[in-house]
Amino acid sequence: MKWVVTFSLSSIYICSGQNKPFNPLLGETNQGSFSDGTRYYCEHTSHHPPISHYLLEGPDDSYKMSGYYEFIGKMGGNSLTSGLRGPSKLEFKDGTVIRFNAPDFKLSGTVMGERTIECVGSLVFQDLTNNIKAVVQLGTFKETGFWTKT
Repeated sequence: MKWVVTFSLSSIYICSGQNKPFNPLLGETNQGSFSDGTRYYCEHTSHHPPISHYLLEGPDDSYKMSGYYEFIGKMGGNSLTSGLRGPSKLEFKDGTVIRFNAPDFKLSGTVMGERTIECVGSLVFQDLTNNIKAVVQLGTFKETGFWTKT
């Protein structure tokens, strides 16, 4: 199961970007498939708070990932922190089940300074089948300077 953690962590940094979020209507769905046979299904299930449920099925039913996300946001003096609350579950054909969460993202430089985006908080991976848990702390690097606090 080592590849799951490696793939998930690397995709967080590779896929980070600053785009306008999709704001679906209540009950709106999105479904599709990829060329390898992977299928996905999403539905916006609550407006206040905004919650979306999803299901991702791998080719030949090799895995199934499901869960929901509640979108949250917090404003700071020169930053915006957003996150997705809700567990995700990854199930494999052999019965292995991994539960994990999504990290928060902090967009800095909203008023002044350089615009940056970084992952903050922690990721928790739990192998429910083998009773193994891993916690990854993100955003531990701190800059020092006139506008920053240590």
